[in-house]
Amino acid sequence: MKYEKTMGFYESNRLGDILFIFHKNHKKYLNDELLKYDLSLIQALCILMIHESEQLNQKDLVEGLYLTKGAIAKAVKKLEDDNWILREKSSVDKRQYNLKLTKKGEEFIPIMYEINKCWESQMGLDNLDSNFMKTFNELTLKSIDLNIKKEKD
Repeated sequence: MKYEKTMGFYESNRLGDILFIFHKNHKKYLNDELLKYDLSLIQALCILMIHESEQLNQKDLVEGLYLTKGAIAKAVKKLEDDNWILREKSSVDKRQYNLKLTKKGEEFIPIMYEINKCWESQMGLDNLDSNFMKTFNELTLKSIDLNIKKEKD
């Protein structure tokens, strides 16, 4: 059997295990699709965050994506080298650079949404009950709050 090496480690009745497997396969799908554009998922998420923010710098990406400074620096460098983004000196703090999308980056936004929409459709997520999604979103927010509270303690 293809998955017998992981049998017993992941339990189908534990929500965390199911979500982990679901998340890993979603990431793999997105990375495979983004590779066609010479992008990684981290780079695509950076593009999306920059698109959704008026003023954003690398520190904001580190905090918003829960990634290391090194991972973000590498992603930003590649995005800038490949003409997806521009770095502009901040008018407020000359040590900081604000990140902006180029035309190429802006034109990619609908493609990213379409890639994810296609995955969601293939998975049947567009057919999920709205109560399930509401409950799941509430649980997600609760898990975030729990970790934030834990970090403060």
